[in-house]
Amino acid sequence: MASLRHMYFNPKAKSWTSPEPISSPEDIDRFHRALPNYEPTPLVKLGDLAKEVGVGAVYVKDETSRFGLPAFKILGASWGAFRSIVEKLSLSLDSDIETVGITAQSQQLTLYAATEGNHGRAVARMGSIFGIATEIHVPASMHKSTIKLIESEGAKVIVSKGRYEDAMAEAEFASKHDKGIMVQDTAFGSYQTVPQWIVDGYGTMMREVDEQLGVTNVDLVIAPVGVGSFAQSVVSHFKRKGTSTSTVTVEPDTAACLRKSLEANTLTEIPTTSTIMAGLNCGIPSTIAWDLLKNGVDASLTVSDYEAHQSTRYLQSRGINAGPCGGSTLAALRRLRPADKSILGLDSNSSIVLFCTERSRDYDVPQNISDEDPFALPRALDQINSAVPT
Repeated sequence: MASLRHMYFNPKAKSWTSPEPISSPEDIDRFHRALPNYEPTPLVKLGDLAKEVGVGAVYVKDETSRFGLPAFKILGASWGAFRSIVEKLSLSLDSDIETVGITAQSQQLTLYAATEGNHGRAVARMGSIFGIATEIHVPASMHKSTIKLIESEGAKVIVSKGRYEDAMAEAEFASKHDKGIMVQDTAFGSYQTVPQWIVDGYGTMMREVDEQLGVTNVDLVIAPVGVGSFAQSVVSHFKRKGTSTSTVTVEPDTAACLRKSLEANTLTEIPTTSTIMAGLNCGIPSTIAWDLLKNGVDASLTVSDYEAHQSTRYLQSRGINAGPCGGSTLAALRRLRPADKSILGLDSNSSIVLFCTERSRDYDVPQNISDEDPFALPRALDQINSAVPT
C-alpha cells in the first residue's frame, strides 16, 4: 500500500484539457450578481509565504465570507436550487429571483440536502431567499454549533445515525414527493444534473480569480477535496484549452477517498474517521467529479489535522479568518518537497493560488504528534490506517 504521506502524481494530466462547459458562464455570473449583497471575495497576496516556500507569489482566495455565509458553497447551492426550481416549474431561465420565489411558494416546494455543514446552510439560505421550506440531513458526528447555524437559516435539521453518505441517502428518500427538490452537491447513480449545476455555480469564483490576477499567469492551484465537486470546478476552469496551470488536491489523512481512487484507478469508497476538516470527511468521490479529476489532477496529497490547524492559525495571523478546510491548502503547499516542486514545474518565479474555502469555526484542537508523547505517533498512524483499506 502506498504511503499517504507522499504525493501521488498523475503524469497524463499535464497534457489533458477539460471539456467545454455546458452552462453559460455569463448566465451564472448574471444570476449571482442579482443576489443580495454580491461582491467578489478578496484575493490576498502573501509575500512572506512566497519567500518561505521559494516561489514568486502566493495568493489566497478568501472565501471566509460569501453572501454573509462562512464558505463558498452558496455559489453552487444558489445556482443549483435556482435551476432546479426553474426546471420543475417550467419557468424561463431568465426569470428573476422574485418571480421564481413567488411561484415556488405557490407550489409549496421544499428543498432537501445532506451536508457536513456549509452546503446545507447554503441550501437553507436559498430556501429563505425563495421563501420556501428546507430540510437538511446531517451525519451523527456533526458539531452541535454547526446544526444551530443551519437551523438559524430557517431549516429543519434531521440528524442521521450514520455518516455523511447515510444522511445523503435519507435526504434523497425524503425528497421523493411531488413538492420535493433534492439540491445535492454529490452525484450518484442517475442523479447527475443538479450536482453539475452546482459545480457550474462554483465557476464564478474562478472567473473572479482571473479578473483579480489580470495578466498574471497561475502556475499552480491547490484545492481541497471532500466529494470533489469544488475541485471539479477548479480543474474544469484551470485545465481549459490554452492554459498551463498545474492542479493539486488535498484531503485529510483519514478521509482520502480521491487519493485512494486515483491510486486504484477506479472510483473507490473508503471508511473514514473524524477530522477537524469536517467538510472534507467524505468516503467516496462524486461520480461526475471522478470522471474529470482522474484525468485532470496533476498531484494529490493528504495532510494531518495538526498540519491543517497550524496553517489555519497562520492564515488567521495574516488577517484571513480561516477554518480547517480553508487551512488545508496551505498545509498542502508546505508539504511540497523540492522534488515535488520540480515535478510540478515550480521555481522562484512561479505564482500559486490557494483556495481558502471556509471561515473559522469551533473544533477540538488536535494534538501535535511530534510532541514528546511516545504513543502519539502510533495512535495517529493507527487512525490513518483504519481509514484506508489495504
